[in-house]
Amino acid sequence: MGKMHQEGVTLIELMVTLSVIAIIVAVGVPAMRDFFLTNQMSAAANDIVSSLHFARSEAVKRGTTTRLCPSTDWATRNPTCNAAASLADGWIIIDTSAAGIILQRHEPLSDRIRLKDDIDGWIDFSPSGEPDNPNAEGEFNLLLCDDRENRDMGRGLAAGRWINVRGPGRPRVYDRKTDVQNTLGGCNNSS
Repeated sequence: MGKMHQEGVTLIELMVTLSVIAIIVAVGVPAMRDFFLTNQMSAAANDIVSSLHFARSEAVKRGTTTRLCPSTDWATRNPTCNAAASLADGWIIIDTSAAGIILQRHEPLSDRIRLKDDIDGWIDFSPSGEPDNPNAEGEFNLLLCDDRENRDMGRGLAAGRWINVRGPGRPRVYDRKTDVQNTLGGCNNSS
């Protein structure tokens, strides 16, 4: 009878395999987290910009003033504007001339995203599509931030997003670190 031969994995092979897996996890998990957070930030900015475009276009189409305003009761049957709230709490778009007809509702932003703005309660768009109530510089600014603060995500791109509405009322999104960190105090937890 011949000698029985058993095949298996040596301790060294097992250690090398586990080391490779540990390196892949150590490098991959933070990158996946940043990828997820960046997508979440882009989605939030896109939601706000889409609503701004919608409010502007409805004002022009209807020939009346529309209002995009924060609403903490956006999901109720008769939601109302809440000037003391933030757009991060949810928002509605209303036709101000037609007894407050609700044109659009939006749920709150992710609790990971902080919003700073210089709007005075809400944004009105006139029938010409221009903002009716801009700040002293004739514009609105909204700054979206998360726990990555003013971090450079590579190639000069910021973790946060700056949405600027000026002139004819068209929103523009900025994602360069130099733009984002110099707007409304930048994305830092102390402000």
